[in-house]
Amino acid sequence: MPIMDGFEATRQIRKWEAGNKRDPASRQSVIIALTGLASQDDEDEAFSAGVDLFLTKPVQFPKLSDLLRQYKEGTLKGVGR
Repeated sequence: MPIMDGFEATRQIRKWEAGNKRDPASRQSVIIALTGLASQDDEDEAFSAGVDLFLTKPVQFPKLSDLLRQYKEGTLKGVGR
């Protein structure tokens, strides 16, 4: 069985979203990468795969909590590149 990493999972989600008709009022999924991979190449690959926000471990829980609150409220801005 092939192994799917987060980059491939993101590509598959974006592929599925592009191929399925969705309610125009709905928005695409927000994908936040929370990872131990910290190189610029890893970050570039994540954004290329379709990740909206790239966070490296160790995570600052107040920052993560604030991002999730903003997402819930619909005020999350500046995600992606």
